[in-house]
Amino acid sequence: MTAKRKLINDEKGMILFSSLLLVSVLMAAGMGTWIAIQNDYKITSNLRQATAVFYFADAGIEWAKQQISQTTVHPPTLADRVQSFSYGTFSVVYLSSTRVTPLMAKIIIRSTGASGISSQTTQAQITKAYDLADAAIGLRGGEANVSLSGNSFFVSGFDFDPANNMLIAGAQPRSAISTSSAVLRAQIEAALTTQQSGNVIGGENNNAISRSGLIPGPIITQLGDELCRAPHVVTTAIPVGETLVLAGETWGSRSMPQLHCIEGLPGIDDSVTVGGNFSGVGILVVRNAEIIANGAFRWEGLIVVTGTGVGLRVVGEESKEVYGAVMINETNSVAATIPTILAIQGAIKVFYSRSALDRITGLMPSQTLESLYASLPATIRQDYWRSVNP
Repeated sequence: MTAKRKLINDEKGMILFSSLLLVSVLMAAGMGTWIAIQNDYKITSNLRQATAVFYFADAGIEWAKQQISQTTVHPPTLADRVQSFSYGTFSVVYLSSTRVTPLMAKIIIRSTGASGISSQTTQAQITKAYDLADAAIGLRGGEANVSLSGNSFFVSGFDFDPANNMLIAGAQPRSAISTSSAVLRAQIEAALTTQQSGNVIGGENNNAISRSGLIPGPIITQLGDELCRAPHVVTTAIPVGETLVLAGETWGSRSMPQLHCIEGLPGIDDSVTVGGNFSGVGILVVRNAEIIANGAFRWEGLIVVTGTGVGLRVVGEESKEVYGAVMINETNSVAATIPTILAIQGAIKVFYSRSALDRITGLMPSQTLESLYASLPATIRQDYWRSVNP
């Protein structure tokens, strides 16, 4: 009995059992923690890799947008590409490139980012749109003079709709006046009084007067030459020693815009006066002559004045409006005969208008447009973006 009682009361076995149990629990807890850490590491690694391939795919979309912005072919025709980096790659496939209008194309891009065994595919539609002008008034060519007087003129690079005379909300603005010459730009800025400066508006970051390398003088010369040779052009010659006067006429409509070319002689100081309720829709090219706006006048579309002794002169307080753009290109580089390329001494409103410019692209021969794309301003817009299962 005494031996049995001693055996029952002996706690050495319980201590051993408890110790073994505690060690087992600690080992199980340690193993669980280790497994949890391993799982968390794998999950984190997978998430990190998934994030990395997502950004690789997105980088492919951005790279493709840059390539589209640089190409001068319309619609853009680009080869599929694969770009490799230290930790992965992206491959870009151009699924389609569609010409929507002579100035707009839509491109669908698919980009796949890959790293290790992970990959992610994204797709986007990009719109590339060209503008036929980079400002409401573009001044190009040789050095020239500018004269601005009075306070009854208004030049806006913001996009207007000529149908209702309303500003188009959200549209990218162009400069009010652009010039290829830093000297002429400084001259324009110096010519504007404090009161007049509020009448010249537009441009990104309110850069209403800008220096531009787009649509240079030789391109405008070529444009005028090709338009005046187009088979559907209506040509009017300025009588020798006289001034051509256009009044009470309508040249074209929104449904049927027209292409007109007025020809002067180089070195003769020819001029054409428009006013007296003269209006038109389309393209008006004036070569080797000054255009004088005197009297009620309205034009929707593009006015190109190019050659020697050219310019735009505005006189009189009657209503004069241009919706679209005016390009003036003086080709005479002789310093002793510097012309006044822009002289505003009366009332005029010049509104940049994409819709007015888009409407007249059908008047341009296809080869003429093809030669213009490389020098035209363009915008890139991403219409949609979505993730696609690999």
